[in-house]
Amino acid sequence: MKKIGEWVKKEKKKLLIGAGVISVIVFAFVLQAIFLSEDRKFEYFTEVMFQNELQRNTLSLHYTLRDPEQYGIEEEEISLGDFSLDTLEKGYDTMRGYQNVLADVNRGKLSESNQLTYDILDLYFQTELKSEPYLLYEEPLGATIGIQAQLPVLLAEYRFETKKDIKEYLNLLQKLPGYYRSLAEFEEKKAAAGLFMSDRSLDHILQQCQEFIGNTQPNYLLEVFNSKIDRFTNLTEEEKKQFKEQNRQMVESCVIPAYQILIERLENLRGMGKNEKGLCFFPKGKAYYEYLVKRNTGDYHSIEEIEQKIQEKILSDFAKLQELAAQTGFSESRTMQHGTETPEEILSHLKEQIADDFPDAADTRCSVKYVHRSMEEFLSPAFYLTPPIDHSENNVIYINNLNGYTPLELFTTLAHEGFPGHLYQTTYFANEKPDPIRSILNFGGYVEGWATYVEMYAYGLAEGDKNRIEAERLNRSIMLGISTLIDISIHYHGCSRETIASYLNKLGITSEETSNQIYDTILEAPANYLKYYVGYLNFEELKKDYQEWTGEKFTLKKFHQEVLEIGPAQFPVLEKYLKDAADIE
Repeated sequence: MKKIGEWVKKEKKKLLIGAGVISVIVFAFVLQAIFLSEDRKFEYFTEVMFQNELQRNTLSLHYTLRDPEQYGIEEEEISLGDFSLDTLEKGYDTMRGYQNVLADVNRGKLSESNQLTYDILDLYFQTELKSEPYLLYEEPLGATIGIQAQLPVLLAEYRFETKKDIKEYLNLLQKLPGYYRSLAEFEEKKAAAGLFMSDRSLDHILQQCQEFIGNTQPNYLLEVFNSKIDRFTNLTEEEKKQFKEQNRQMVESCVIPAYQILIERLENLRGMGKNEKGLCFFPKGKAYYEYLVKRNTGDYHSIEEIEQKIQEKILSDFAKLQELAAQTGFSESRTMQHGTETPEEILSHLKEQIADDFPDAADTRCSVKYVHRSMEEFLSPAFYLTPPIDHSENNVIYINNLNGYTPLELFTTLAHEGFPGHLYQTTYFANEKPDPIRSILNFGGYVEGWATYVEMYAYGLAEGDKNRIEAERLNRSIMLGISTLIDISIHYHGCSRETIASYLNKLGITSEETSNQIYDTILEAPANYLKYYVGYLNFEELKKDYQEWTGEKFTLKKFHQEVLEIGPAQFPVLEKYLKDAADIE
């Protein structure tokens, strides 16, 4: 998982600029058409988009930029945004305004880099506007990747570099009850429309909320805050004491009550969620899932075509696994010879090991942290927190100890999150100085697909019994593929819990509890697995295509360089620019 960025993604997706701002943009754009080059007009447009999108959400701004003033952004009032229908509906009007401005740009007169940004934005607007009929199908809550699960970690990791940062943080805590009320109101609108979650899914979310505010141990927002304040050098002892007390009061009077508000209002909706199966059982659920797959993966093939690619890959990997077992068998030696390295040492070794097949990494530092015990059950096995685009030197990877990693699992997980995965891809692209607007667009298929692609590559770097390691890689790929097929089966084809249990039983997964966990996880996060696996398959296909396009000139390092320099985008756009790069070669 790249970052705990589902919350940030959902907030950025709204495009919260009002109609008045759009009118100003259009007027200024037309006015400047007389005086400026097409490139400068386009850059002005993306610059204003970037500024207005970020300055209305303090948390998104803080995580995107270290120095907003350098980007012409003056911070307005402290805000977490809101999930009101009025705000969300205005977002579509705003996006149509953006689309109209973009249509007035003469793409042919733009530089290559601006043409790339243009193409990305053009397809992005087209895709997002298709989601308008399904506004209430969006689900902001979820036991693992929901806002209420991820927001505490984003708050805990809030950078304290100045006293102003500390005060902003405390103000954000004060905004939490209002923000969670807007989430509850959104869920009430969903319920009124017959689109609310099942009681089983509701129980998972309520359990996560209760665990977070439980009284059995101090809330970890207190522990983390106190630790950061103790390390802050520009505070007197009296100031540290005052800030700690203010934070305690905010947690007790705002954070915990915000979760209590959410718990109470969600509990009042119990029984209103009639659909205990996939999205396709909602009136427009199948069409919404088709949109969701495009948005999450960046793959614009039909569901049937995607499904066929997945099935072919699973069968191919399974055949290779059988052949490997028949030809060589597996020795009794450990999968990996070394299991005593620290995560930091593994990351350092990975950075060295990838040098032959990947371009040089940007200079970065990375700290490895562990998910707080109160959140272990509900957060992902590992995740990477994306740094600000103007200060990408400091990076954080979280590991969830609940998973009990084997040495090989830890090695490949750190490859996924670190080198050559999320950390490497993010900082490499930031070092290319792309148009800032690209930093607030989310392309899960590229980002998670890349990380899964290089995770599979990293199995080849692991030391130990190569046959067993390859078997582990194939098994990992097969299980991801199966999970992705189940996602499609539940949400697009309508397979029941019993049908999925029967299917898993044939694969050797006979535990009813495990089967239910798999079903519930996929039910609560539709198209999530597709980001990883479909994205991975697209990178494998692109590598094969690029090799055909470049012939004898092909090198893996050059392919990776081109992919990284183009950066996060939808796969049709990525394919076009890779082909153009190959033609130049």
